[in-house]
Amino acid sequence: MGRIARSWELLTQSFAVLRSDKELVFLPIFSAMFNIAASVLILGTAALFFRPELQYLWATRTSRPAMPQPFWGVLFILYLVNYFIAIFFNVVLVSIAASRLAGGQATMNDGLQIAWQRKGKILQWAFMAATVGILLRAVEERLGRLGRIIAGFIGIAWSLATYFVAPVLAAEDVGPMEALQRSAGIFRETWGEELTGGFSFGLIFFLLSIPGAFLMFAGFQQGGPAAIAGVAIAILYWLMLSVVSSAVQGIFVAALYRYATTKQVPPGFSIDAFKNAWVPKR
Repeated sequence: MGRIARSWELLTQSFAVLRSDKELVFLPIFSAMFNIAASVLILGTAALFFRPELQYLWATRTSRPAMPQPFWGVLFILYLVNYFIAIFFNVVLVSIAASRLAGGQATMNDGLQIAWQRKGKILQWAFMAATVGILLRAVEERLGRLGRIIAGFIGIAWSLATYFVAPVLAAEDVGPMEALQRSAGIFRETWGEELTGGFSFGLIFFLLSIPGAFLMFAGFQQGGPAAIAGVAIAILYWLMLSVVSSAVQGIFVAALYRYATTKQVPPGFSIDAFKNAWVPKR
């Protein structure tokens, strides 16, 4: 089975779970709303206190100046808050999905209670993730193009190692280092080392986003009110697609975590697709 075919199979299997529990789609919406509100508040406050630095950055934007020292603190707070919100709602989502996949009947309130009980551990994880993010950003700024390459490779390894952090925090209530070690260990024990993705939800959702571009293009071709309608419909379509994408991927992570830790395949999923979700690098 090819990568696209496997991706489509996993997508449809995860979407079937979402269809049976539609309230899960609200969690990515809540996460995005809180993240946007927090970002506006943090950046707006920073703009009031660091107006001269902002004016300097704007005036020298074409020469890519070094980030002023106070902005590193602002960036860390921004990372910390956004990581906390994102992982909090991911824990809610995967805890509900894991219960449903195991035959339970967890509700939104149940998932929120679990995430709230883990709020301290989630904050610790957000602090760790924000620190890694700042360090990678510093490498990019100090080393230029080479730094971006190094940060890119480290970022890929970090994303793989932290893939199961949300379900680990939801199910096992451990600290950040334990969550990282547990997440990375699940990969090694189940799929081995030196892995590459055997699926790509990103590619599938990119293909699914193309009709929105056609709608926008068709509207511009007609001009007038049709152009406005085309843009509005395309944006609405992309927003809905983004929300569904986040919910489906959360369900898939919960299902994959269940398979990796119990060797049980949730109903509706294919064991072959799970076994080949990651494959050895050639």
